[in-house]
Amino acid sequence: MKSRKALKVIIVVFAVLLFLMIVVSLFLAYYFKPIGSTPGKALRAEYSEKNEYYHDNQFHNPENTSDSAPAHPVAKLEMPSKTVGAEHISELKRAEKGELKLTWLGHSSSIVQLGDQNILLDPLIVPGSGKRFSALPDRISEYPLDPDSLPDIDVLCISHDHHDHLDFYSIRAIDEKVKEYVVPLGVDVTLKSWGVDDSKIHALDWWEDVEIGGVTYTLTHAQHYSGRFSFFLNSTLWGGIYMKDDSHSVYFTGDSGMCSTFAQIYEKFGETDLMLADAGEDMPTWSHMYPDEAVKAAQDVHAACLVPVHWGAYVYRSIPWYQPAEDTLAEAKKQGITAAAPRIGETLSFDELSGADEHWWDEYK
Repeated sequence: MKSRKALKVIIVVFAVLLFLMIVVSLFLAYYFKPIGSTPGKALRAEYSEKNEYYHDNQFHNPENTSDSAPAHPVAKLEMPSKTVGAEHISELKRAEKGELKLTWLGHSSSIVQLGDQNILLDPLIVPGSGKRFSALPDRISEYPLDPDSLPDIDVLCISHDHHDHLDFYSIRAIDEKVKEYVVPLGVDVTLKSWGVDDSKIHALDWWEDVEIGGVTYTLTHAQHYSGRFSFFLNSTLWGGIYMKDDSHSVYFTGDSGMCSTFAQIYEKFGETDLMLADAGEDMPTWSHMYPDEAVKAAQDVHAACLVPVHWGAYVYRSIPWYQPAEDTLAEAKKQGITAAAPRIGETLSFDELSGADEHWWDEYK
């Protein structure tokens, strides 16, 4: 009799523990889903054979980053006086063959219309994007569009896996509108863990390229790092995206510090029409550029027009929120470089960009 009671107690305890394990597992799966998966053993072995800068289960920058960034003075933090406005996009018509258009969405997110392709870069378009598991502050500007107003996207490019560039909620909201992805090695693993179809993803190593619909996409080196969680730093690659068709070329640096990559861009591709450059003054300084460095990078690239990005949506450091754009325009003028700072959500053709140098942010100081 006692043995039967003991057995019943064991069964009940086991059932309760099993139930709790299931609940905890479901909770963890839900809570950690936005982090996504990382490359497994087989892929890590493949990376070590493919990329000379992959070792110790991590990717590394070709250049020494420990002393590569000069000291810059720390400015005083200034937040906008009110939420920064955006031009709201209800419809975005396709460009024609031979055209180049840019719609900056804030931070590093943009829609590039190259020829008749809609190309989306590092989208953060869902309110609260990038917040979980990151130190991303509250957004200071409006979102210029929502997933429903996003046009069909031919190619979505991701520069690296940091939460302010690769956002789980944005990807899940727009994946049905995306035909193909171009991403660095390892980011494909994260996307697949979120339900993105493997057949849509092109994972590239540095200087590898893929041609899609008449546009060639090349993953360039960027001086940065990766990691969506502290235990998996640099397990995926990072980079910039160089896009070129028969008529125009666009270079998005991704997040990058000042490095020899920019001179290599010119050596490999010649002059560039439009350069979207990280000028966000973020930390650590070796992994991001200051405005003067962004202008120098544009000179190295031989870019016809420079647009500073990685600003306008979040404030990370103790600097005026508008400083990346204002200082970039001032330094570019000083150096004889054409630079533009369009409003968030404003669509401009390549020919119109050269005139987009008004200090629109003054109304929010």
